[in-house]
Amino acid sequence: MDEDLDIFIEEMKAKHKEKMKNQPPKEEKSIDQIIEELERHPAFAEEIDLSKPLTTEVEGLMALKYECDDPTARADNYREDGNDNFKKKLYRIAIANYTEGITSNSPDRQLNAVLYTNRAAAQFRLGNYRSAFNDCIFARKYKVDHMKAILKGINCCLEMKKYDHCIKWCDAALLMDPDDKDVLDTRSKAERLKKLKELENRKQAVKERKEEAEEKKLIELIQKKGVKIAGLDKLKKETKLSPLVLANIESHHPAGAKVKVDEENNLLWPVLFFYPEYSQTDFIEAFNETNTFADHILHMFGEEVQPPSWDTDNKYKPESIQIFFENREEEKIYPVDINSTLAKTMLHKK
Repeated sequence: MDEDLDIFIEEMKAKHKEKMKNQPPKEEKSIDQIIEELERHPAFAEEIDLSKPLTTEVEGLMALKYECDDPTARADNYREDGNDNFKKKLYRIAIANYTEGITSNSPDRQLNAVLYTNRAAAQFRLGNYRSAFNDCIFARKYKVDHMKAILKGINCCLEMKKYDHCIKWCDAALLMDPDDKDVLDTRSKAERLKKLKELENRKQAVKERKEEAEEKKLIELIQKKGVKIAGLDKLKKETKLSPLVLANIESHHPAGAKVKVDEENNLLWPVLFFYPEYSQTDFIEAFNETNTFADHILHMFGEEVQPPSWDTDNKYKPESIQIFFENREEEKIYPVDINSTLAKTMLHKK
């Protein structure tokens, strides 16, 4: 009997050795790795780093924490976690915690007011002032006199430059504490900023009316001179100028030049010369309509002017240059008399 038992034990040892041969060798862990694993274990961890993957043990404990039939207890657990993450400046995680607390549907109105207010504080730290303000509004629906929600709402209104709302929320705070110096100072600041904003708005309105009057005067002058611009023929005097109409008299050059009027009531047009042979351009920001094309050609390619670097063969001479303008709708080009003024050329039937 003993002999049979010894044989059985030896066979089991042999099978175990064979099995271990077919398995990859276990990686030996260092002391530091063992300590790190122990620190991550919930039995020893002082705090949990939510930015790293959670261990199975931690996930299990967290599930137990939130698997509660009492919605108020569950919401309060999320509030506590949100507060911890807020203190660590993990605002997005804190927002997620507070949101879970809110969706727990606790009947405790005070707790719901706190959850919304705390989420507003986290949103505020991230610069999400509109979302923060909305949370302050919801907090006050649960508890209208919730002071923290009111104070946070005041700060949100200031950041969003909604000074009327800021003053109203300050008044709500002062109903509960008429001598609150910080709120009184904030209200005075909001009133001052409101007046400055109204003044800026009035100045901007005057500026816009002046610009529109100048633009209408310019368009009337263009029409009077017989120049046809897309969209101008349908424009009525009482109609507000459309940006699309104005775009037709603006340059698409990076310089952003526009049609102007000089002291003698002459139109100054932005004009682009394109040299297709070399894919080069010249841009004239203010081409006076009374000037001829020859005036500018002489200035750019006259005998006393250094040839451009791209004209290596020195082919561009005033007497040999031909000018055309393009009709983009027809995709055709039409010749231009070099001695013609820009005003005359602008009256071309095309």
